[in-house]
Amino acid sequence: MRRNALWSGLEALVAATLSFIASFVVARLIGPAELGIGAAATAVHVVFWVAVNGLFADALVQRLAVNDRMLSSAFWASLSVGFVAMLLQAASGWGLARLLHDGRLVPMTLVLAAALPLVGAGGVVQGMLTRERAYARLALRTILGQGVGTAVGVSAALAGAGAWALVVQQAVTSACGALVLLGSRGWLPALCFEGATVRSLLAVGMPLTASTLVLIARYRLFAVLIGGSAGAAVLGQVHLAFRLVDTVRELVFSALWRLMLPALAEHQTAQPKLLAQVDHWVRFSAALVLPLCLLLALGLERGVGLLMGPGWGAAGQAALPLVGLMALSTLMFPGGVALVALGQVRFTLYANLAAMVAACLGVVVLRPGDSWQAVMIWTVGQVLVSPYALWANAQALGVGLLRPLTGGFRIRATAL
Repeated sequence: MRRNALWSGLEALVAATLSFIASFVVARLIGPAELGIGAAATAVHVVFWVAVNGLFADALVQRLAVNDRMLSSAFWASLSVGFVAMLLQAASGWGLARLLHDGRLVPMTLVLAAALPLVGAGGVVQGMLTRERAYARLALRTILGQGVGTAVGVSAALAGAGAWALVVQQAVTSACGALVLLGSRGWLPALCFEGATVRSLLAVGMPLTASTLVLIARYRLFAVLIGGSAGAAVLGQVHLAFRLVDTVRELVFSALWRLMLPALAEHQTAQPKLLAQVDHWVRFSAALVLPLCLLLALGLERGVGLLMGPGWGAAGQAALPLVGLMALSTLMFPGGVALVALGQVRFTLYANLAAMVAACLGVVVLRPGDSWQAVMIWTVGQVLVSPYALWANAQALGVGLLRPLTGGFRIRATAL
């Protein structure tokens, strides 16, 4: 357990460091205009990457048992999805070029599209390695793939490649990461395909992938609405507030997800053992993340003012409600992963959709005028949905509403 947590933590730390380099160093080297063009091309690629990579990976982890025919069928299906995504990404270049009046976006999207079949093939191997708790090899994918991609991107930026620096960085990261996964397992798929098996995996993989895509889309839609109602300056403060908290949250929760899902899926047919695992992971998550939330709450406002200047102090203050949400999510997260382990993925999708609608409606109706008001609308929207998420988790575990949230601390809430 400690060894697994160490590798997952190392992966998160490396990803955070490389993301910082990619976000700030490359941006400083190429300038805002070139950054915008590169970001437009890579944003489309990231959406396709999430869909292709995750469609079968977590569905395979969730299954109680797998065999070579199932893995091979998933491999060929995922590879096919990668080729379809490649064609769609390639076609998107003409639309982006017309929208942004930059013909370079056509070859940029072609370069990015080439990696997607590899991503599809690697997604199945990712599921296999996660089932086997081979976290060292999963971390190697991030260290080598993202590391080589970042090195190439920074080198391209130094050489004056402009927007192409972001594109080659993302393309190399995607392709190299997938190749590391494929080479690390030493497995070759059989020449077989079972449609019924693929459909059963998609019953979990499709709503889970859709839920992830909603997570990606909901802040972007919220940000567009904030920019339209409050202006670019407020949007800049809001964006920094989210980046300050969400970067930490996403990296930590991604590492926890990798650790939790195979452990919980093993006990999906034994409810008492599954509940005991949820309790264990609530304690583990609280011990790891809640002190981090406290540090963020104490240091964000002052730290942002010192590092970014007094004009950015509002972003540090606006980030505080997001830290509170992160603390609440920490306690709810194991129950949510248990829901996926049981195959009841649609409830997660419904909760994410409801949270997105609540936040966006709040902006349209209330029209916030500053970053604090904007973040509070987002926070209230997420809190309003939390009772539904608690209910779904409790129903899946066959316990009272608060049991998944408080049981890990041995509070007498069994009857709730």
